Formats: sequence, structure tokens, C-alpha cells
Amino acid sequence: MKWFFAASGVIVLLVAWCFARLAREHPNAGSAYGFVAAILGPRVGLVAGWTLLGTYLCFAMGSVGGFGLFAANLLTRMHIWDGASSLTLTMLAVLILAPLSIIPASRAGFVLILLEGVAVVAMVLLSVGVLWRVFQGYGPQGDPPIRDVFVPTPGVGASSIAMGLSFGILSFAGFEQVATLGKEVKKSRFTIPRVLIGTVIGAGIVFTLVAAAETLGFGTDPAGVARFTASTSLLADLSARYFGGWTGDLFDALAIASALGGGLASIVASSRILFALCRDLAPKSTLGRVSKVSGTPRNAAVCILVSAVVGYGLMRRVFHASGSDAFFWASTIGALQPFDQRLLFIPALGAVAIGYTMWVNVYPPQPGAYAVMPWLVLAWCVAPLLATMINLRLVERVKSGFLVHSGRA
Repeated sequence: MKWFFAASGVIVLLVAWCFARLAREHPNAGSAYGFVAAILGPRVGLVAGWTLLGTYLCFAMGSVGGFGLFAANLLTRMHIWDGASSLTLTMLAVLILAPLSIIPASRAGFVLILLEGVAVVAMVLLSVGVLWRVFQGYGPQGDPPIRDVFVPTPGVGASSIAMGLSFGILSFAGFEQVATLGKEVKKSRFTIPRVLIGTVIGAGIVFTLVAAAETLGFGTDPAGVARFTASTSLLADLSARYFGGWTGDLFDALAIASALGGGLASIVASSRILFALCRDLAPKSTLGRVSKVSGTPRNAAVCILVSAVVGYGLMRRVFHASGSDAFFWASTIGALQPFDQRLLFIPALGAVAIGYTMWVNVYPPQPGAYAVMPWLVLAWCVAPLLATMINLRLVERVKSGFLVHSGRA
């Protein structure tokens, strides 16, 4: 949790450059669906779009679940609602997101900036404050081991470094969501590429700063590492440790707002991909239409929101999951899929990464629901391939629809 955020940021920046270049050349509502279809053909584009849709849908489930989980924990700890129901609060998040997900993208973006922007500024201020106090001698170790932030701990092997880099790369998941607004943002060929690059650079700086504050704030000795791993809310525990308990509650509240913002972003992005897929595959479908009132794919957004609620409910019902379980399961399923999109631009490397990621999640078998998740992801990713093999006309529909809506026909 130290230096590898900076290294991961460099790697993701290379991928962001690919997205930025393609967003400039092929602006569309389907993001990777349109990009890959333009470069590698309609069949591969369909797989890319379908897989990315699954990723964003899982992120939406995880975000609404996170809202319920964080809010329940905060309300219980503050004795406002003892034993608060995370399920009830998750439904509250859905009610809040419903109107926000169908308004024009410019307004939704403003709401998103408010929700996430305040949280990011607070994280940066906290990290700077923690580092300042550590350097003033108030940290758990009198002489702060700055070297530990930038150099791997002795004895850490290549496999651990690879795992750390994988975690760091996955932390950037969703940076490319703005690419789904290629038909809604003014001067999209100019704006979206710069937002993509700026997001990765900004996130890389914030992640590295926060990771450094957490590492030195908890301490790098065995006791500090134990405190770090035992924490269920790193920033809240860190702020409470250095600035008082009330700041911990504040950061939990910011985590709730951030979860709501993440849900909004995921629903907006996934609804655009669903709209683009349905527009090309089934032109008469209501999911492939834009609302005349809002100018957005309202039906697709409602469909995504309902799917997220149903998926969250099924996880809790079928596997008897708690709010915490559902949150982490949705995040895990989503995290298993982004490699498909990030590395499709380098097919050989992408195939190796996808295969390795699936293998380590399948073998050795994981307990409980984690044994099922990789197979669900695999089935989701394989579904469009099987569909195009069974019905060859699907490829032609994608091709003709893509050509028409990209202006190439």
C-alpha cells in the first residue's frame, strides 16, 4: 500500500492514452464497444461492450450497497439508529439515484463533482495533516521511515509486488466512464481525452499521497501493520487517531457521499453502453431510444438501476449475505472484469492477464460465494461469443448499426 500506486498510475496512464486517442477518433456512447468495434471488428466490439457493461453494473451494485453499509455503520455508532438496516438504507440510495440517473449528463456531472469533489479534497487535506503530524513526531514511530514509502519492504517477493500492482491498477477502475458520453459532451473530441488523462494523473497523485499517509500514520512496524489490516475504515480511523473522534464520523459521512457518487457514475456509464448495444442490435427496442424530454437514454438508465437492485437483492437472498458481504462481492465481481477492457488494445498481453486473473480466482477453490463468482464472470464474458456463433446475423446487426451511428455508412 505504498509506492505501487505511483507505479500503477504510470501503467494506467498508458491505457488512458489509448482511451483518449480512441475517444478523439471515435466518439460514441458505447465507450469500449465503439472503440473496439472500430478497430478490431463488430464481434470483438460486442464482447468488449457487454463485458464493460457487466463491470459497471457490478460497480453500481457495490456502490448502492456501500451507501447502505456505511450509513448503517455511522448511524449505529452515533446512536441515531441502533441496529440500522443496511438494506433499508440501500433502498434509500436507489430512491436518491433514480431521478439523478435520468437527468442530462451535464447536470449529473455537476452533482457527481459535488459528491466526489468534497470527499477528494477532504482526503487530501487529511493526508497532508497526518503527514505533517507524523513528521512533527506525533506518529507511532519517532523517526518516520520515509524510505518504506518508496522502497519495497525487504523479503517481499515478485508475486507480492505483482499482486500489489494489480490492486493498484484496479483502484483506477472506472476512470474511463466519461468515454461513454461521446455523444452528449460538447466538443467531446477535445474534452473527453483531456478528462481521461487528467483523471488518471489526479487519481494517481491522490492515491499515492493517501497511501503514504496511511502507511506512516499507522506505522510500518508489526504493530502498525496489524492496526492497518484490522481497520474497516482506514481514513476514518486515521483521522480519529490524529484529530479526534468527530473527524472519523465526518469521513464516514464523506464515504457515504462518495458511494452515492460512484453509484451515479456507474449507472450513467452503464446505461449509455446498454443504450448503444440495444440501438445497434435491436433498433426498435425502447432501451435503444433517447428520451425527448431529458435527452438521455432514460429507459436504459431505469433498466440498469432496477438490475442493480435485483442483483443486490439476489446476493443477499441466495447466499444469505450481510450488507458487508454484498458490498464486497459486487466489488469482487466487477474487479474481475476490467482487465478485459484495459488490455484489449494489446491482445496478447490482455489474453495472458485475463487467463491469469481467472485462474488465481478459480484455483485453489475459494470458500462460499467466492467459488461461484469467477464462473459467473466467465459465463457473462462468453455469452456474446456464443450468441454470435448461434446467430450469425447478430454480427451483421452490430456492424450495420455501428456504421450508421458512427457516421460511416
